[in-house]
Amino acid sequence: MRFYLLFGSLAVALLIIKGLFLCFVPDRKLPPFLERYFRYITPAVLAALIAPSVFYAGNPAGLEVSPKRLTAGLVAFIVALVTRNILITIVTGMVLLWGLSCLSI
Repeated sequence: MRFYLLFGSLAVALLIIKGLFLCFVPDRKLPPFLERYFRYITPAVLAALIAPSVFYAGNPAGLEVSPKRLTAGLVAFIVALVTRNILITIVTGMVLLWGLSCLSI
């Protein structure tokens, strides 16, 4: 439940940050430095949501690293670098994670 609250609040914050300029500055172009910084907001939020589940799996203290999740995350990262397609990256990572979980490696 806490994940959904975090995800929802980050989505609303992202919408406010990105939409604020669209509402109040519709006829002007944003300065280049703001466009450059806004480009990194979405990947940063996605990485902040995914990284804890990849590196700290299972243990509430956060000291247990799951080899399955780490392997799936690294393969998904490589797929993301090669394809630059978020859908292919997510599908590859999830299929690999499910496959490794079924094999119980």
